[in-house]
Amino acid sequence: MELLRNLVRYVFATSSAPYHMLSRALDFMQISRRYGIARYAELMQIEGGSAGELAVPMAFDNLLHPIFIRPGTDDTKTVIDNIVREEWGDFVPNGDPKWMIDAGAYIGDTSAYFLSRFPGLNIVALEPDSLTFESTRNNLGPYGARVMLHNCGLYTHEGSVRFNSGQTSSAITADGEMEITVTTIPSLLAKYSIERLDILKMDIEGAEESIFSGDVESWLSRVDLLIIEFHSEAGEALITRVLKEYGFSMRHYRSIWYCRKTS
Repeated sequence: MELLRNLVRYVFATSSAPYHMLSRALDFMQISRRYGIARYAELMQIEGGSAGELAVPMAFDNLLHPIFIRPGTDDTKTVIDNIVREEWGDFVPNGDPKWMIDAGAYIGDTSAYFLSRFPGLNIVALEPDSLTFESTRNNLGPYGARVMLHNCGLYTHEGSVRFNSGQTSSAITADGEMEITVTTIPSLLAKYSIERLDILKMDIEGAEESIFSGDVESWLSRVDLLIIEFHSEAGEALITRVLKEYGFSMRHYRSIWYCRKTS
């Protein structure tokens, strides 16, 4: 199925109408094959709903607990990408992972997927958007003490920054409409006494470039696997250079880069 998606991306621009039409067709085939046509129809109905309607619980065979999806939001697309397509899960761990930081947890979809996949895993989940954080709390609550939730962002320092809310496009910006709390990777490692971080997931809408522009010495050598989405060519170039300097290999899958410590 991913070979078909790659072919569609190669032939059509991702912003074009033909691309979106064929992408929808591939979604239909993938979801229907795994969960049935009724599930696809249900997801599309939720996606087309009105923001503010009650979230709909939905069970998936790779999650221990149902996940609540808010109508008329980015939730449906996120669940399709991260739960159905398992975009962030295209790897085999070196062992049984114990600790993960999920920076940019959104509604908790990726954390729920990893918690379900790895029974011994504990996750520190960060979601800075206060409205979205309520969904994060609801979706990850059933996983109990294995989840440490923080309504804050990941950044270069402890304190506060300006922030624009926008569901999956929420981002730290100098002229942001609101103020949020931010923390750092070293602070989280110290807070939870984490010596080795098995998985660091970063989907933080450009803030990753600022983090990698600063001091990485105190934490990058303690990370075994970084899973990251880049949001600019400059950020990709900078982070790639830093990772290679620190002995990471890199592999691309869909919009995600898997970066493993090899030396």
